Amino acid sequence: MPTDAEELRARGWDQADVILITGDAYVDHPSFGVALIGRWLEKLGYRVAVLAQPDWRSVAPFRSLGRPRLFWGITSGCIDSRLNDYASLGHRRKEDLYSPGGVAGQRPGRPLLVYSARARQAYPEVPIVLGGLEASLRRLVHYDYIEDRLKRSVLVDAKADLLIHGMGEQAIAEVARRLDAGQSVLGLTDIPGTAYVLRKGLVAPADAVQLPSLTQQTDDHGLFMTTHLQYQAQARPGGRPVLQEQDPGTLVVMPPSEPLSGTELDALYDLPFARSAHPRYAREGGVPALTPVRFSITTHRGCFGGCAFCSIGCHQGKQICSRSVESLLEEAERIRKHPQFRGTIEDIGGPSANMYAMTCAHAEECTRPSCLAPAPCRRLNANHGPMLEMMEAFVRWSQSGSRRTHVFVASGIRHDLALERPDYLDLLVKHFVGGHLKVAPEHYSSHVLGLMGKPDFDLFEEFEQRFGEACRRAGKEAYLVPYFISAHPGCRPEDALKLTEYLVSRAWKPRQVQDFVPIPLTLATAMYVSGVDPKGRRIHVPHSRKEKRLQAALLQYYQPRHGRLIADFLRDRGRRDLLDKIRPLSRSKPRRTR
Repeated sequence: MPTDAEELRARGWDQADVILITGDAYVDHPSFGVALIGRWLEKLGYRVAVLAQPDWRSVAPFRSLGRPRLFWGITSGCIDSRLNDYASLGHRRKEDLYSPGGVAGQRPGRPLLVYSARARQAYPEVPIVLGGLEASLRRLVHYDYIEDRLKRSVLVDAKADLLIHGMGEQAIAEVARRLDAGQSVLGLTDIPGTAYVLRKGLVAPADAVQLPSLTQQTDDHGLFMTTHLQYQAQARPGGRPVLQEQDPGTLVVMPPSEPLSGTELDALYDLPFARSAHPRYAREGGVPALTPVRFSITTHRGCFGGCAFCSIGCHQGKQICSRSVESLLEEAERIRKHPQFRGTIEDIGGPSANMYAMTCAHAEECTRPSCLAPAPCRRLNANHGPMLEMMEAFVRWSQSGSRRTHVFVASGIRHDLALERPDYLDLLVKHFVGGHLKVAPEHYSSHVLGLMGKPDFDLFEEFEQRFGEACRRAGKEAYLVPYFISAHPGCRPEDALKLTEYLVSRAWKPRQVQDFVPIPLTLATAMYVSGVDPKGRRIHVPHSRKEKRLQAALLQYYQPRHGRLIADFLRDRGRRDLLDKIRPLSRSKPRRTR
């Protein structure tokens, strides 16, 4: 898509219908939201241009492509700008993987607000529509971990006209259609998957649910959990709209859009993506975020796992929307013909790779946050058959042609779900695991796992055993890469110590450790802010930097830089026995988890 006036003229255009502004570099790949939405609008017949990482210090770049005929579409990029700019303890990140050469500083802080202000300054009469992950997660009053306070909806702070939440293809198509028909943006008040501010002359939906306001939640943080549960009960296709006072301003959030059908998802991913960054970035070394996903394939959207700390379900929804095997193989064939393809498709998967084509007939009316926790739902149709057929089709395809192509699953799987079909694990290990498979037990303590919405650790141990057996049957050597989270709400130092004891007993040295970050709209963030679990019971929340550093250090006990912190903690707890076991391990090489 054109990115400057010269490229616009090269297409013979005097004006774009829609200009998409993004805080990321422009990458024409289906893993990047601007490319997906832009290509989708193009398919619908609209002229789309992209303004990537414009210099926000001046209004001139926002006039460089001329006035968009219909609207501005503004996103901060592929991830929340706070997560992109700051680590969990508030330290500024030194790299920006979504910028050319990984160089930081190419986008402003809080891009949605800054870009909206400049777009409004450039062409005051043009509607501004916010979208993308950050807009989606910050659609309501939310907690900002950098400022350590509750904030209004980003729509209100950005002074934009409309916000699209969730996977936005359905909503943005309807917005474009109505604006193209001459309707005012102020009249777009009934589109699923959108949010707007009540203005003079507008009436709130009669069936809307009133949520506690910004002031009420600020005065009583316990209401943050109440608000979260009230909203999540409606955050599904077919749910009711919600109202929330922003002090000032009244926000209306419509229920999510219906997910794309399988046919629509096929049509979206069949569009002619270049699978590369814009050529202008070549001299700067390209865009690092593209490298791990360039030759990957998305098989489906949605996740019904409902992990408390994860935002995927809040954005993509619980319903699984899967592509056809034919569409997946056609994309694989296009990848195989790509001039820079070297024989390996790094990943075929989704949020959880082993949820492909799994459905539930009651999805639209269900208010359960997870279909798997605390126990699998009886209504869930966890049929592995279509997934096995898809995987077998890829095996046949990979062995066809003039040379063998390697196809891997790198996006991670739900190990509890994988246990239900031994033949799935055999097929996965034999053909789709190169040397490592990502799994996420997340913790060892049952108390913490319950709050996370994760299965008990004994299921991970059972999976580990079966994985080893599958490796032996396949005659290959492969290893698990377990992920763990430190300082999750409800995790006490005693819980972290239990996990350390287990890791030491196995001589495991985790390299994948995530210090908990309170991401907007997640259940774990509601626990973090309110200090209670979903049933209203008080829980321990690691707020201080000191405790967060300690819990992270206990998971990576073998690193010399943590030696003094851990030694002081263990001496205070009278655990010199554990300290004596740790010291030799801190001097040995990491051991892989087979």
